[in-house]
Amino acid sequence: MLLSKSKGLATMRKISGPIISMTVALFILSACQFQPLYGTNSTSNAQLTNITVGEVDTRTGQQVRNHLLFLLNGGSAAIEPAYRANLRISIANKTLANVQSVQDRTTGSIEVSVSYDLIDLATSKSVAKGKRRAKAAYDRTGQSFANSRAERDAENRAAKEAAEAIRFALASDLNRIGTRN
Repeated sequence: MLLSKSKGLATMRKISGPIISMTVALFILSACQFQPLYGTNSTSNAQLTNITVGEVDTRTGQQVRNHLLFLLNGGSAAIEPAYRANLRISIANKTLANVQSVQDRTTGSIEVSVSYDLIDLATSKSVAKGKRRAKAAYDRTGQSFANSRAERDAENRAAKEAAEAIRFALASDLNRIGTRN
């Protein structure tokens, strides 16, 4: 009798451990602020069209800005913008492998970092800030024109990726702060 009680308690402990762990995990996850971007209570595309994008002064910055404008407004300007996204863009070019001989290819990497500041145009106050990065790799060869073209293509790819990341960040920020019509 005593032996069966101790086996029952051991079995109960084995079962209750995972149940308690699952319960704790569910409580932790319920505090998470994750929401689907395209859910019923999410930021709609109409709300994203209320954002205008500030001017930038570099070629890569212009690539980010143009793609972001296309993602937000389909390429057209916001009619009555409620917000302005000011962008600060920096670019880093890194060599990932050194050339051993003329025939060897090396790999380079472009990193585009974009800091944004979302300004409410009614109050001229910053309502959200953030930073996103995007990387693109490219091959370097012994030909200078091919190298410059590959580098520019990598910049364009990284700029597009950064613009898409900024769009998702802005949608998340608008969803968090609520929007005004």
